[in-house]
Amino acid sequence: MSSQQPLLTRGEPRGNSEYLATSSSSANEVTEVASAAQPKGSATETFFHIVCITAGTGILQLPYALKQGGWIGALYIILAAMISAYTGNILIKCLYHKQGTRLRSYSEVVEAAFGQYGRAIARGLKDFNLLGVAGIFIVLAGININALVSGTAADSLGPQFWIAVSSVLVWLVIVLAREIHDVFILSVFGTLTTVATVLIIVWLGISDLEYMRVRPPTKLVDIGMAPMSLASICFSFGGNLNWPDLEASMQSPKRWNRTLALATAFIAFIYLCVALVGYGVYGDLVKSPVLLSLPPGIAIVVANAMITAHVLLACPIILTAVFIEAENDLNITSVAGSSTRERLYSILFRTAMMLVIAMTALFVSDFSKIVTILGAVAASMVVFVIPVACYVRLFQGQREFSALEYAWCTLIVGVGLMCLFIGTSQALAKL
Repeated sequence: MSSQQPLLTRGEPRGNSEYLATSSSSANEVTEVASAAQPKGSATETFFHIVCITAGTGILQLPYALKQGGWIGALYIILAAMISAYTGNILIKCLYHKQGTRLRSYSEVVEAAFGQYGRAIARGLKDFNLLGVAGIFIVLAGININALVSGTAADSLGPQFWIAVSSVLVWLVIVLAREIHDVFILSVFGTLTTVATVLIIVWLGISDLEYMRVRPPTKLVDIGMAPMSLASICFSFGGNLNWPDLEASMQSPKRWNRTLALATAFIAFIYLCVALVGYGVYGDLVKSPVLLSLPPGIAIVVANAMITAHVLLACPIILTAVFIEAENDLNITSVAGSSTRERLYSILFRTAMMLVIAMTALFVSDFSKIVTILGAVAASMVVFVIPVACYVRLFQGQREFSALEYAWCTLIVGVGLMCLFIGTSQALAKL
């Protein structure tokens, strides 16, 4: 059954007495009071969470995306940012589609729109996508650390050892953090590592210009490769699976739209900096990731270290959102017993899940390739198609959609399906 949170108006402070006065059962009353007692984050914290979750390793592929599609890729970045901001806003609107209540999660939005079967499918796609991304981040961190220690005494330990170490580091944060609010400092550092990486790429790229006798060729648009370019750019803006948890963690949820818009605009800005400098300097000779095109030296080592730090910092944020929803579904709350027992069950559950992720990352051959295939399917559906379908389904009887809004929603669904087919075909081609 879908669980809805009673409230007076969106963004209004939700005190304990308000919850007790409006809850439909004593169990729900206790749950809502406990939720209200949790520390809430500011709009600034939410801004950093959004940037840290979204602006990850995909930023290194953007110059290559422009190589595929041409300079028109800069417009694709702006379009993808607009789509990301829109789907993030309508997803939160869907949480409040029934006046006086708030749904708790992405999965409950889908259940409200398409029933329990729809929820089961969306929940499976969503959790697989997030857990798969976390697993790939851990593998990437282990491989990068192994490369960074190359030539030192730790060189003989191998990538498997560093993957295991990365898993332990993520596990420590996961069991210590109870809510999104608890991992705020990780988002700050994660965002700073991304900004530092962008500055290094821009600085090295522009510096490399003076040593070039002949500028590599570029193109305005490549019609044949345009869909692939747009798809790869859109994937770099995927992150809305975490938005319900982030909005719920805000002290003032009514500031969500503005915070998301600012964060998305900032992400689009740093994306454009990397894409335009990378493609502008190295043209059709640019490599993926763009670090391979930059002149070697200590700055590249620092950039690789920053990217490694970012993926390790983003992992706990992604997984915390997944585990919170799972714990709610499993009733691992103070309602079932004492707070000590709740904490113990939460630690045991999160430890078991991290063990599964770590073992999969360590021992499943071609793990990243398998996840890439299924991730293309999952991300395309849950990031683009499903939010729009839920929004239209839930609000069709409450308001009248304009022809322009229908056209915009149709465009987003079309982009999502294009990402689905292109992403899947690319992943299969790499097997």
